[in-house]
Amino acid sequence: MQWQLEIRVIGQKRKRYELNMCGTQGSGNIVVARRDPRVGMQFVHDNELVGIDSPRNELVHRLISGPSVRTVVSLGGIGKTTLARKVYENKTVVQQFDCHAWVTVSQSFHAEELLRTLLRCFYEARKESPPDSIGRIDEEEFIGKSREYLHDKRYIAVFDDAWNQDFWHSIEHVLLDNNKGCRIIITTRNAKVAEFCKKSSLIHVHNLRPLPLELARELLHRTAFRFDPEKQCPPESKDLSLDIVRRCQGLPLATVDIGGLLSTKGKDVVQWKSLHNRFSAEFNGNPHLTDIKKILSFSYHDLPHYLKSCFLSLGMFPEDYSIRCGRLFRLWVAEGFVKQKTRYKL
Repeated sequence: MQWQLEIRVIGQKRKRYELNMCGTQGSGNIVVARRDPRVGMQFVHDNELVGIDSPRNELVHRLISGPSVRTVVSLGGIGKTTLARKVYENKTVVQQFDCHAWVTVSQSFHAEELLRTLLRCFYEARKESPPDSIGRIDEEEFIGKSREYLHDKRYIAVFDDAWNQDFWHSIEHVLLDNNKGCRIIITTRNAKVAEFCKKSSLIHVHNLRPLPLELARELLHRTAFRFDPEKQCPPESKDLSLDIVRRCQGLPLATVDIGGLLSTKGKDVVQWKSLHNRFSAEFNGNPHLTDIKKILSFSYHDLPHYLKSCFLSLGMFPEDYSIRCGRLFRLWVAEGFVKQKTRYKL
């Protein structure tokens, strides 16, 4: 039957692209707890960070004096959450507000739980007890209670990891503009979230860029030689470290994880060369680097189903290969990834 054939094809493609199902670790009745690898990055000490001073200072300045809503937009692994946390905890910022809230949105948020967390954070920031009814009221009551509580307060709220526009519908009426200089920060990978917020608020979009090459190399050395008193890369490894940093493409997350792996190798040039020569294989098989795959996989799983096959097909091309658009499109058509629609020509 047709559906059986389609299932067989899907299974073959899954094996070809080495695609594992999300969240299916473990076997039998054993349930493996899911851990968000981004959580720890919020609590990294300032002296372990590289290249954050300039964007942090700019965002702090704009937060205090500019539009009420800030959105931090970038690819996964660049450091949106880390930057937002450092701004949120900055003493200059803290002193400006009566109450504050940090809310992680994520891909599968529930509006009422989002509002419940928001209101609870505001109360706890002022060392007050939330109302007993907070666990029983519906969305409309939440909006009313929040507006009543915040009407005379200057507040700051951070919504971390927003994936789609729907979340703004849930909060835009809760956080009223009471003309007291309240501020909202949103971090997202999706530029459409920022565009959507512009419909009802004055928005400043802060596009976070990958680290420049020299800063990325400094971060790699600081991580790889964390146990070395001098924290210096030996001359014989400098060219290797530079090439490794280039392959990390300015992503702090990838650089830190690779640096952590290199810290187990000491200053052994042979082991550094071995890692360099097996770079792609290490990403697939080394347990030290699983966090990178997890974080970047969030973007893959957020793609609409019809784009996932197109994305995975890129794995057939060699690394750093220049792909001609026309050839790629014809390939997608031949594979059946691009379907003809009524009244449209391929």
